[in-house]
Amino acid sequence: MRLSNRFEELKSRLGELRLHLLPVNFSPTGDYTDKQQDRARGYRLLVHAEIESYLEDVSRETVTQAIHDWKKSNKPSNIIVSFLAAYHSSWSVTEEIKNEEIIQIAKSRKSARDSVVEVIDLAQKQFTQKLKGNHGIKEKNFKTLIIPTGIDIGSLDQTWLTNIDSFGTKRGEVAHKAKRTQGTINPKDEFESVQALLNGIEDLDKKIVQLRSESA
Repeated sequence: MRLSNRFEELKSRLGELRLHLLPVNFSPTGDYTDKQQDRARGYRLLVHAEIESYLEDVSRETVTQAIHDWKKSNKPSNIIVSFLAAYHSSWSVTEEIKNEEIIQIAKSRKSARDSVVEVIDLAQKQFTQKLKGNHGIKEKNFKTLIIPTGIDIGSLDQTWLTNIDSFGTKRGEVAHKAKRTQGTINPKDEFESVQALLNGIEDLDKKIVQLRSESA
């Protein structure tokens, strides 16, 4: 099954980060210098940034293309339906959305009363703002980015979803905590964790490419 160019770019970049930041040969005993461990921490941070950027880009591209196709053909698609459903739910994937946010979103909807095109344009504007305000790849972030694309979250490997949420948490530990509170980091474990995440992203990418081809 075909993969997107954006995924190929992500895969290539993660390969570069492995070469630039992790030891050429991993220690069989798990012993690494402070410098090697700091590089592994940097690897975690940069990998997280690349995965976050990929998810934002592929979500934006998928929704934008679906809207473009709909305006040309006036033919509904799974992506458009999912996108509007996410808009209707105020982009909420949990019960944590604040009342003030719901109120602001509801107020902005008052201007969209003349046509379906206005509603979709307004939804797209809001979604663009959500993407700009995204910070991370934890479960809530991931669902906010991916559900509007039409992907059934239940069709994804649930262990992988847990792992990507965990990776988002680990990134936060490196970014916001002092080294003395983090403990050691094993470059080999870090690399294998990222490879497992990349395998899951590849499966996700295939599903998105398939959805986009069906909606075209």
